[in-house]
Amino acid sequence: MTATPPKADPWFSLLAPFHRQALLARARTSRAPVGARVYGIGDPPNGLWSVRQGEVRLVSYPADGVEAIRLILGPGAWFGELSVMDGLPRPHDAVVVKSARLLHVAMPAFKQIAKVHPLIYRDLALLICARQRSALSLLNHSIAQPIEVRLARVLVGAARTSGGEELEVRQEDLAAMLGVSRQTVNKELKALERAGAVALGYGRLVVLDTRRLSMRTGMISPRPRALSAC
Repeated sequence: MTATPPKADPWFSLLAPFHRQALLARARTSRAPVGARVYGIGDPPNGLWSVRQGEVRLVSYPADGVEAIRLILGPGAWFGELSVMDGLPRPHDAVVVKSARLLHVAMPAFKQIAKVHPLIYRDLALLICARQRSALSLLNHSIAQPIEVRLARVLVGAARTSGGEELEVRQEDLAAMLGVSRQTVNKELKALERAGAVALGYGRLVVLDTRRLSMRTGMISPRPRALSAC
């Protein structure tokens, strides 16, 4: 039976129909509990993955005792493309943080697809480019923007890629992503909560108003006020 993702991923939805069909026809579905590692840093490439349900995070360790979340992946997201493309070891741990159902296109299956559809490698390159542009944009804004803008950008991006508004993320995780202290993140989150943009809970937060967060980042402008009749 051909596998189908639960929702459209921007990258996957733009693939040629026969490329989508080829990937789904060779994908296998599996379940993974919280804490399971899909692959680890240094592992050889084991294929292309997609999240059907749940959440997976790509994590690296820039220093001893320091954990950095690189990507939060929700339903529809594909990952693992870099090592599939260049054949080199995995640069991150891929860890399940919400009980997940995954699609997996193993390396032998992907190579069979590529023999018939060699332009599938261009598709992977486009996914890599999209992730690179996103990372460069975040880096540029991290250098120039104040912490409240950087935090809002991270929250908007996490809500979009995780497939929902409720995020199970620790303040320590956000601090590591932004390169600031937990106390600084806590202060800024409290300000966002007072503004009605987020609601805080133990080990999680809910994005209440994505537009309000986006306005803080400069991604969108405030709605113009209607002119009253004279």
